[in-house]
Amino acid sequence: MIKVLMLFCGVLLGGIVPLVEAATLRVGPAERIRSVAQAARLARDGDTVEITAGTYVGDVAVWSQKRLTIRGVGGRPRLLAGGRSAEGKGIWVIRGDEVTVDNITFEGARVPARNGAGIRHEAGFLWIRNCRFRDNETGILTGNELSLSLRVEDSEFSHGVDASPRISHLLYAGRIGRLEVRGSTFHHAVVGHLIKSRAQLSIVEYNSLFDGEGGRGSYELEFPEGGVAVVLGNLIGQSPGTENPRMLAYGAEGLIYPDNRLYVASNTFVDNLPSGGEFIALWSPEKVKLQVVNNLFVGGCAQRACPEGLVSHGRRGVFQEERSGGRGDREEEGNVLVPEGAARVVLADQHYRPSMAHRWPAKPLPEPAEGEPDLVPRRQYRAPVGSRSLGRRSELRAAGAFQP
Repeated sequence: MIKVLMLFCGVLLGGIVPLVEAATLRVGPAERIRSVAQAARLARDGDTVEITAGTYVGDVAVWSQKRLTIRGVGGRPRLLAGGRSAEGKGIWVIRGDEVTVDNITFEGARVPARNGAGIRHEAGFLWIRNCRFRDNETGILTGNELSLSLRVEDSEFSHGVDASPRISHLLYAGRIGRLEVRGSTFHHAVVGHLIKSRAQLSIVEYNSLFDGEGGRGSYELEFPEGGVAVVLGNLIGQSPGTENPRMLAYGAEGLIYPDNRLYVASNTFVDNLPSGGEFIALWSPEKVKLQVVNNLFVGGCAQRACPEGLVSHGRRGVFQEERSGGRGDREEEGNVLVPEGAARVVLADQHYRPSMAHRWPAKPLPEPAEGEPDLVPRRQYRAPVGSRSLGRRSELRAAGAFQP
């Protein structure tokens, strides 16, 4: 155990807060602490836990500390559930605050309730970086408190399982205050969704939500209870074997928040369903502020000779509206719908990237009003995980998730 002194300055009962020791605990077969579970019992607020690379089978844990960092070192350690779970919930249960999890793989979570998670997030702010979630009944599953906040960056979620009678989602955020997902990839779901969020605020930016050949996911993105959802700069694609023809769904279970807004900007949607699917399904549109700008829609109704270069609003076009009492507050500009395989769309490494010579110009957008998100992307998804900067705000040239 390596100890590091950290000084917290402030006044406590008229005096100075004393020095507080924060420790770095190292876990591994050759270390004094050999199991993750033991480290979880020993760690204190502010500590760092380093897990050396290797496979840890059935080494499940509950973390309740605050300001905790847990990271893999010397490679990416693999936490394999092996039939065990923490509190009958998943591989890890995290109920501290300001917790960071970095460079770890979570695999094989199964529980009797059929919603075993790689991580069950139950309190505070959790930051996931550079992690992998594979073959779990649910990759990450959160609680239902607005005090919770989840940020996911540069991570991979894949290969859901058949968890009947429950549905296996790769990432499922409950009624939490805030969800942020950036620079991550989601693929090969089974029946469930790639991302399902009931959060009051959901920000999904610069990701690949492409179910892939052999995937059987339903929605790529679902916001079943509304809220504010910002979907910016993503590659979003459904597989030929999808369980549901809709790709992005909003408000299917009713709107529970006072503020309901959906922003969909600079995304590339790819519909690989042979019979043609629906890009966006919107319930109660008269109650939702909707802004859909500078997106590239590939396939879908275009496979049935929809006019190239135009956005269609037919039943099998960009939108399917349910329970409509009116159109509400809506803006649609700079969107392009093209047939799959059009000569001006280049498919490379599963990414639909326009060339400088063959592209659809993006519509210039003004600076956002106070309280509104900036819908000009500042970054771009970079495979297999991560994102890169696009430079200045004024350099947006093409519709869709990728710049030439």
